Amino acid sequence: MTSLQVSWPRALDGALALAAGSSPAIGSFLAPDVRSWLASPEQGLTAAAESVRGADATAEALARLAPSRLTVVATVSGEHACWAELVRSGVGAPETCIAGVTCNAAGQVSRLVWLRAPFVPASALDAERAAPDGRPILERYFAELMGSRFDEAAARFTADTIYSHPPYRGGTVRVLFRGQEALRRGFVTERGPSPARQVITALWQRHGRVFVEGVVEGIEDGGSFFSTAEITSVGEIARYVAFYSARRIREVA
Repeated sequence: MTSLQVSWPRALDGALALAAGSSPAIGSFLAPDVRSWLASPEQGLTAAAESVRGADATAEALARLAPSRLTVVATVSGEHACWAELVRSGVGAPETCIAGVTCNAAGQVSRLVWLRAPFVPASALDAERAAPDGRPILERYFAELMGSRFDEAAARFTADTIYSHPPYRGGTVRVLFRGQEALRRGFVTERGPSPARQVITALWQRHGRVFVEGVVEGIEDGGSFFSTAEITSVGEIARYVAFYSARRIREVA
């Protein structure tokens, strides 16, 4: 069963139901020409995401996730899109997932993105706390990374931050840093200087929870990145979970 803790747009609710093992009428929430990108559990390591087109192919891909027990951690909705962080359990080790849908004028899903990684611990922040605009905070952080100003980049985070990221430099283990000092050391010793430049193309925020979509420039065949962050009332990042697709995932017109 899917654990729904908040009010959901019908489109995302239908996608979660398919992944949980239910059989909703797909025509009620999936557009006939929907484009979908779904990652395997290894997506956090290989940056590979399966791309499918059409309602039937999307429904089949989501059904392969069943049976799942999906617990909603957070959701943020915009005018035409909704993003959620989920904990997926029931088969194998638990996973942290982010799932996002973009809807057409009829309210049907025209694009679906579902990314997966090993479970990332939660933060202790209150989900309903007030927080400043996350976009300039994250843009400054990305600029400091690009400039290899690792002390300044780490200073954007809380002392007890949780930071999850795909492997650096062709590594085989997804990184999980706990605490600002561990993050600073990781930036210096594991990430190091890189020409990669993260460009935010869309951001959704509700209170201190932020979902981000963007592209990576500065490297050959740069792909798309997605992340979710938790921002404190003073503008520090308390938790950051990143995903990367080597295949660029484009918005559907």
